[in-house]
Amino acid sequence: MMIASEQTFLQPPEVVEAYQRRGYRQKETLGESLRRWAEAFKDHVALTDHRGEMSFAALDRRADRLAGGLHELGITAGDRVLLQLPNGANFVALSFALFRLGALLIFVLPAQRINDLDGLCRNAQPVAYVCKDRFLGFDYRAMGVELVARHACLRNIIVDGEARQCCNLDGLDGDPPTGVAPRPTEIACLLLSGGTTGTPKLIPRSHADYAYNARASAELCGFSSDTVYLTALPAAHNFTLACPGILGTLSCGGRIVMARTPGGDETFPLIARQKVTVTSLVAALVSLWLQQREWDDSDLSSLRLLQVGGARLSPEVARQIGPALALLWQSDGTM
Repeated sequence: MMIASEQTFLQPPEVVEAYQRRGYRQKETLGESLRRWAEAFKDHVALTDHRGEMSFAALDRRADRLAGGLHELGITAGDRVLLQLPNGANFVALSFALFRLGALLIFVLPAQRINDLDGLCRNAQPVAYVCKDRFLGFDYRAMGVELVARHACLRNIIVDGEARQCCNLDGLDGDPPTGVAPRPTEIACLLLSGGTTGTPKLIPRSHADYAYNARASAELCGFSSDTVYLTALPAAHNFTLACPGILGTLSCGGRIVMARTPGGDETFPLIARQKVTVTSLVAALVSLWLQQREWDDSDLSSLRLLQVGGARLSPEVARQIGPALALLWQSDGTM
């Protein structure tokens, strides 16, 4: 597998320079982007989850302190880290902390289990695994302990919740390291392919190209500081993270509302209460939402745009979305 120390640049320097001249790529990392957003939007609410609200400035500070704590654990530039957390502020803050360290995030969906992670450990040789203690009845700590027993590369299990013998995420707090400065052209994260042929493949994305992906998508979808984006799908999805998703919303000064699960029993009240304007779903969930709207009377009038990806909707289902939910935006199916 290609890692950062073997190939810093994903594209030839002349291509990178051409993209920068045309304004497609900014000369900043994703960690630096958050710093700029925090300076611009300060005390505006950046995200809301089941625990409460967090401002842009607070998110920036939390990312810095987490970066310091992770650095004290020995996580440095080029290290791979498996991140498997449900939707919440910790997912976002930890992602930016690792971006600032120059570590390579591997975003793992909450539904993925030992077979997928075993293959990822063999291929990517991560030094740490970050997980929830339990979520929807599954014990991620136990899976982490099993992974450590199988793979000598894993030095740390970091747990959000009851850590037991593992490292507690809430205890990670340190001064941000000095002299750590990843470059925009370096790899920021490794996205997972669909895994239809076995273990998911790793797709490298640089800071500059992933930021452009989110920013251009946000412009295309008309995002602004008034945007309230609901993360109904797992935040680890490329669709939810940067199409425009979390990164695109934050880049505009908008607000993220993070649902733990995508079902209407949780998301419909959130849309009504938080005045959500945009969300993203896969086609199968659209049908479930439409079925629930037959008896649900939540006020979804704030929702102006529903992005659908992963598969093309049938014309019959697509025609129902406007009257029942919102304006439809069908993606090209890539996630």
